Amino acid sequence: MADLGDAGRVAAPGIGEEHAHASPVARNPSVGGARSPRPGILLDRDGTIIVDHGYVGSIDRVEFIDGAPEAIARFNRAGIPVAVVTNQAGIARGLYRIGDVDRVHQYIAARLAEHGACIDLFLYCPYHPAGVVEAFARTSEDRKPGPGMAKAAAAALNLDLTASWVVGDRPEDVGLAEAVGAMAVYLGADYGQRPRVWSFPSLAAAAPFILERIAV
Repeated sequence: MADLGDAGRVAAPGIGEEHAHASPVARNPSVGGARSPRPGILLDRDGTIIVDHGYVGSIDRVEFIDGAPEAIARFNRAGIPVAVVTNQAGIARGLYRIGDVDRVHQYIAARLAEHGACIDLFLYCPYHPAGVVEAFARTSEDRKPGPGMAKAAAAALNLDLTASWVVGDRPEDVGLAEAVGAMAVYLGADYGQRPRVWSFPSLAAAAPFILERIAV
């Protein structure tokens, strides 16, 4: 298990000085202690689990997409580790702070629990080269489609990324999957003919397809 440290960062090798930030949300204890790497599911946040209202930095802007909590609960019941990997450029742009993102993730976790669902790890990238907050105004391999957050999730949850799935509504999510050799589900119109990429209208619609194909 990776060391989250006092700053809430996952120490994962090979992703540079700035590591993926992890929100301090309690994990599902069932995912710990795996003897060998196993498949997991890496979920985008805005547009996948909650409605993308643009730079969601406060809990009053959190609105769950229909069926998303139930889909996550299905993954949990199947014993599949689930991580959120989300670009949060709003931090670099000065729209909200790290603590705001952590509070949003704690709120999402609490609401998911009402549906019997659990996110095992929340990871986010606060960096953007066009940022106005100096500490975060830079490029980073953690920013999707870079592989940093996926590698951090693999280190923390003992995942085999080549057997895992990335689900999201942006080309960056497909790019992340391709960067680490994972399968991808693109939420939206048909993404076109790409190997190991499938399109669905929602996480709820994609869940049965993933569950039929993932080896646990």
